[in-house]
Amino acid sequence: MPQQKYIKYLYEKEDCNIAEISNKVGVNWRTAAKYAKKDDWNEPVIKQMRRKPVMEPFIEIVDVWLLEDLLKPRKERRTATGIYRQLRDEHEFTGSERTVRSHVCQRKKELKVRQEEKFLELEHPSGQAQVDFGTTHVVWEGELKEIKYLAVSFPFSNAGFCVPVPAENQQCFLHALIQVFEWISGVPQRIRFDNLSSAVVNIGKGAERELTDTFTRFMLHYRFEAEFCSPAKGNEKGSVENKVGYSRRNWLLPYPQAKSFTELTQILYERAISDLNRIHYAKGVTMAELWQQEQQVLLPLPGIPFEPVELRTARGDKFGKVRHEKEVYHLPSATGQSVLLKLGWDKVEILDQTQLCLGTFPRQYILKAQPIDWKGYFEIFVQKPRGARHAAMYRFLPQAVLSYLEETEHYRERLKFISTLLTEGFAMEDISEALATTRSRSYNPALIRHLLYQLLSDKPLEKLDERHTPVSVKNYVPQITAYDRLMPVKGGMVCD
Repeated sequence: MPQQKYIKYLYEKEDCNIAEISNKVGVNWRTAAKYAKKDDWNEPVIKQMRRKPVMEPFIEIVDVWLLEDLLKPRKERRTATGIYRQLRDEHEFTGSERTVRSHVCQRKKELKVRQEEKFLELEHPSGQAQVDFGTTHVVWEGELKEIKYLAVSFPFSNAGFCVPVPAENQQCFLHALIQVFEWISGVPQRIRFDNLSSAVVNIGKGAERELTDTFTRFMLHYRFEAEFCSPAKGNEKGSVENKVGYSRRNWLLPYPQAKSFTELTQILYERAISDLNRIHYAKGVTMAELWQQEQQVLLPLPGIPFEPVELRTARGDKFGKVRHEKEVYHLPSATGQSVLLKLGWDKVEILDQTQLCLGTFPRQYILKAQPIDWKGYFEIFVQKPRGARHAAMYRFLPQAVLSYLEETEHYRERLKFISTLLTEGFAMEDISEALATTRSRSYNPALIRHLLYQLLSDKPLEKLDERHTPVSVKNYVPQITAYDRLMPVKGGMVCD
């Protein structure tokens, strides 16, 4: 308190500005400004948390979500608003968003106070955009895969669009921009970029940039002006930085399921259009109204679309294989001859020297798999068994494991057993294989363990050498009924 009082004294009595106060007191300028300009010094009243009966049936579900989010990168965790929407849409929650926010704030120990500092907002002219790549995960054919997405933000209206792509190469970059241009039926007059290699060859002094030939032609084709941030100055495109995070939290969580980029692109477009119904954070009107104004100043689309492809020469080997970097395409008609590769974002055409198409193949992208921390998830499931089925990743368990958990009333015991196996170091794939093997037999834990050790054994057990066993012993078949004579009866032993 003495330091706060001194800051206020310097500001009111000594007429010091914020920078001078910051230097004299040795605090950050934001801290100096906060206490120098503070007018309300009343002690805040801390209200006792009231019970929220409407939340009672959902507390364990929300706890599971918050706990499983701790296993994810921070930027991919749910927000309180996201949790409210998921409860409302998937579990028929009838309470208010404020109730959920209050509960989540209470449960998250690190969220104790609201951020009090405000930053100056820059006014952006309409018809200008900012662009950046983001990274997220999707459930692709049953596996958690990492993909990229290009976010395009319009600071004036706060509108934004995202296009998922398999890589950050030039073809994917230009394809995503063209997709956005077609969605909005126009082209921004000015677009701000990072110094990404798909557009910039060399960074010169100040605003000087040497651009790639393809990107230069792309700019001329769509007639927009390009601006590039200073190196390591991502804050110069703060609007799209925020949009990358917002779209990841609100449009890509929980992880969407996708079988193709076309399907996922349509999902993200619909969510971007729906998002325009929000009230603008500063202007008090819907983003849709501002977006309508912004569309009026967009440049018209050219009559001929730009084809974002790269041409490379290659030669088919003696086995008819044509190689481009790590991609291999099998084309017998190209055996031993020079060919031209026409590389698009999703396909490659192989042409002969007369530019006749010999074959078309899908691009061979390898999406990076993200291992699922099943051990961490099952530790949560054991703690919160009633909420386990509502966890985002529960439905992506292998089918054999799901059947094992759901086919009986011993749900909690089986959760604990799977958790124990994972803690002991067994992989989920091996557990699933062992359970699949036992489906026609018993789910006895000892048998499952035996099968797991058998699956992981480097070599089968050696058979015993029985050369010295007498034939009479080897071929002996025990008569079980003979043991009945050993059963005690009244008056002594049973006898013949």
